[in-house]
Amino acid sequence: LGVFSTGLSKADELVCAEVALHLHKPKATVRMCIEATLKICEWALSSGQNFDFVFKDIGILVCRGNHVVMRFFEDLVRKVAQSQYLAEGLLQV
Repeated sequence: LGVFSTGLSKADELVCAEVALHLHKPKATVRMCIEATLKICEWALSSGQNFDFVFKDIGILVCRGNHVVMRFFEDLVRKVAQSQYLAEGLLQV
C-alpha cells in the first residue's frame, strides 16, 4: 500500500474493495483499518521505535530503527507461488 502518502492509490483502493468483498465488511471499514495501521507504523518509524506487526497466516513486518522488512510465512509463499496474480503483486511491493 502507498505508505505515508496522503491517500491510497487506485491500486490500493482496488485491494481494499477486494478485501471488503471477501470479508463481507464495508470498504470504508477496511480502508480505515489500513490507514490507522499505517499511521501507527509512521509514528513508530519516525520516533525510532522497534516493533513487529504480526499478520496471522501471512507473516511479520519487522521494523528496527529505519530498517523495515516483511518476512512471509512459508505456507503463504507456497500458496502465492500457485497464483501468478498474487506473486506479481508481492514482487511489486
